[in-house]
Amino acid sequence: MNEEYSKHLLSIFEDEVLYRRMTRRLDFLKRIYKRNDGRLFAELCFCLCTPQTKARNGFKTISELIKSDALFNGGFEEISTLLKKYVRFHNVKTQNILLARELYFKNNEFSLRKDIDDANKNDSIIELRNKLAKEVKGYGLKEASHFLRNIGFGNKLAILDRHILREMDKLNILPQGFTPKTNLTQKNYLLCESHLINYSNLVQIPPEYLDFVMWYDATSDIFK
Repeated sequence: MNEEYSKHLLSIFEDEVLYRRMTRRLDFLKRIYKRNDGRLFAELCFCLCTPQTKARNGFKTISELIKSDALFNGGFEEISTLLKKYVRFHNVKTQNILLARELYFKNNEFSLRKDIDDANKNDSIIELRNKLAKEVKGYGLKEASHFLRNIGFGNKLAILDRHILREMDKLNILPQGFTPKTNLTQKNYLLCESHLINYSNLVQIPPEYLDFVMWYDATSDIFK
């Protein structure tokens, strides 16, 4: 492990101003789970919009979709037109939003809430993450982890992308033979995740904070 770089990341975590910002952001995200089904679904769709798109642009997209009611009742053209303003691959992501809406909204209820409640009760968030990665079109392990972190369940998960892999590389904690360009197959993702969680435990920076620390170090932003 690169001790010097680890100290640098720890200094970000221990910075009082940045720590308060991270805590406020996490507290905000945790409240999403307690809000209505529509807000939960909106967060699910936010994580559908963010691949290869800035998180703040994804947020603008979802905000406009909610305001216009297109997120819950709009058709392909209406949603696609709004997505085109902010996100890449807007047609594919529009289709994924519509498929998610069809999958989880039946009888005007967000059926995924029960799965989340059960996973929270049974301490099976990781199993739920893996299930979401398979059944939500447009999700992989990263997006499923992002969604669950964004509703308050990120204490055992890692949101792995090129930014985070580069941070892990600087720390010398990537699995042997891995580089930031290693293809994140499911097997590789889970192996990298285990290394990052082990590092999190070692330096006593909770995973949900560590993600923000690394993201801040890479981008000077805490929004994600």
